[in-house]
Amino acid sequence: MQVFQRTIKNSIKFSGIGLHTGKKVNVRIEPAKEDTGIVFVRGDLKGSPSLRVSPEFLSKLFYATTLSNGEISVQTVEHLLAALSAFGIDNVYVVLDSEELPILDGSAAPYVYLLEDTGIYEQSQKRKYMLLKRKVNIENDNKRITAEPYFGLEIDNTISFDHTYKKVRFQRMKYSHSLESFKSIAVARTFCFYQEVEALRAAGLAKGGSLENAIVIGEYDILNEGGLRLDNEFVAHKTLDLVGDLYVLGYPLLAKITAYRTGHALNAAFVRTVYFQNLCEIIELEEGEPLKYLENLITPFAEEQA
Repeated sequence: MQVFQRTIKNSIKFSGIGLHTGKKVNVRIEPAKEDTGIVFVRGDLKGSPSLRVSPEFLSKLFYATTLSNGEISVQTVEHLLAALSAFGIDNVYVVLDSEELPILDGSAAPYVYLLEDTGIYEQSQKRKYMLLKRKVNIENDNKRITAEPYFGLEIDNTISFDHTYKKVRFQRMKYSHSLESFKSIAVARTFCFYQEVEALRAAGLAKGGSLENAIVIGEYDILNEGGLRLDNEFVAHKTLDLVGDLYVLGYPLLAKITAYRTGHALNAAFVRTVYFQNLCEIIELEEGEPLKYLENLITPFAEEQA
């Protein structure tokens, strides 16, 4: 496991359209020094106000994850955060000239390409992790997330939709968080149901959505001519979203998670619960035998719950 903090070697520049706003946005990701965190900067606003990623700033959670501190707002951050988490990147500035990150192709694959292209720089300070201290269960409307202490991040994720399209009725996947595992799900695109499209647009959302950046599910099949990229693309994308939403904690979470029919709102409820109820212990890993070190840390928590 990663012992030291990381940033990127060089600046990254890209642009695209916001999924919900429909606005063009230019983005620049810059290296940052140790203990900076992931910081969003609104370069289009006077004084270039900024916001450090934290559960304190979770805001609107309708079909995307938004962070807002009253001064600035940044929408649809989950795909970028998921990719940064997978590459173990702790410190960067993300400068953008609109309120929403671009949807790109609807997946995290473009971020994987950009991060691999720029390279990763290991820093001198140790990385901080959030080790879950006890079992946590969050439920709402037959949706739930259960988590327990673990010496990594593992996710057992299930989706279930009452729909005539067979492939979205039930999918399940088990995922162990690592860069290689993440690459296997990074290509999974966001999705919606055709009957939701007009309602979303009436609510001022999905203005930039198209078959180029989202899977649209019709009555019996998807409307995208190219078909699915993965047989389990729906649950893979929900897992990608969950990885990104968990990184809103500001540090990588060490936990074994079982999720059922989860989405951004429930993910945020879990993150808020863990953060505001102080259910994690912030730790640093020792060099040499990090897994054994973590097992020794988890043991007292497990004994306390027994």
